[in-house]
Amino acid sequence: MEKYFTGDGVRWLKPDARGVSRKDILQKRHVIKRAVRDCLHKEGFIEIDMPLLVRGTTPDAAIDSFSVEDDRYLTTSTEYQIKRMEAGGFKKLYTLTQNFRRGDRGRFRNPEFTMLEWARVGGTLAQIESDVECFTLRAHETMGGSGFLEYDGHIINLATPWDRLSIAAAVEKYTGAALPDFTAAGFAAVLEKAGLAVKDEWRGDAVFLFTVLLDHVQKFLGFERPVFLCDWPDFLTSSAQAHVSGAFIERSELFIAGMELSDGFPSLTDAARQRKNFAAQQDRRKNEGLPSVVLDEKYLSMMDDGLPAGAGMALGFDRLVMLLTGCTDISSVLAFNWDEL
Repeated sequence: MEKYFTGDGVRWLKPDARGVSRKDILQKRHVIKRAVRDCLHKEGFIEIDMPLLVRGTTPDAAIDSFSVEDDRYLTTSTEYQIKRMEAGGFKKLYTLTQNFRRGDRGRFRNPEFTMLEWARVGGTLAQIESDVECFTLRAHETMGGSGFLEYDGHIINLATPWDRLSIAAAVEKYTGAALPDFTAAGFAAVLEKAGLAVKDEWRGDAVFLFTVLLDHVQKFLGFERPVFLCDWPDFLTSSAQAHVSGAFIERSELFIAGMELSDGFPSLTDAARQRKNFAAQQDRRKNEGLPSVVLDEKYLSMMDDGLPAGAGMALGFDRLVMLLTGCTDISSVLAFNWDEL
């Protein structure tokens, strides 16, 4: 095979330090994908092929969309289309397809990536969490795993149910400081007690301060067991349902070996609140010097007609493959990364 270790072909056939080639990883990726699909099929989900070119996009200030022509975008998520189909009578749906986000580049990010998104009409957040436990463990076992995942020098116990930890509890556990509230002042106080620098220009920006705090906490999450981080500030998610107390939103993010793997929540069904949240994100985009985006008006119209209660989650499939194959860079699990095209 040595004659192939030159030119373009070297990227797939040359073994890494473990003696594993990228071709080997891509074959394992196929096995993982089949295991995930089999698990969801047995749960009664149907897979939908969604359009990748959409008319409106998310206004989330943290997400930069690829614009095409005047009012088209490459999809950043199939969430809005899944919810429209839920309103049309579908009960259990999933998509496993390409998504696109400008500027997403790094060890765990590529501008074009594969996302698994699924939703249950009438389902709970606990059921959605159980789904990801089920298919992750199934994929691990399909590849010969024993229930203990070896990743980047750590042994992670995949026995279910996985751990749950609120944002407030995680912050106190890993900084030693109690989080008084989800305000800029509260985040700044915890960061300073933890010995982390807070610049004067940050003090009024709750979103940025929380991001700094979460980046610090994330480094400790999921190294012994996977953990779902729950009960999030309401300013971070536009389409999640608020807790009855109003103190936080019901949102769950899964972390394994310090890596964010998935993000899920019960669906927001209040159309007026959805529009208000989108407007707030557009305002934030303007304040940060970002261009406004065209909203998905058909999704908003569906919200006006009524979205059934339920819950859904999105999972970075490339990251799942990284974890289950021991890869520490997303380029190792892609046929072609952004720099190879």
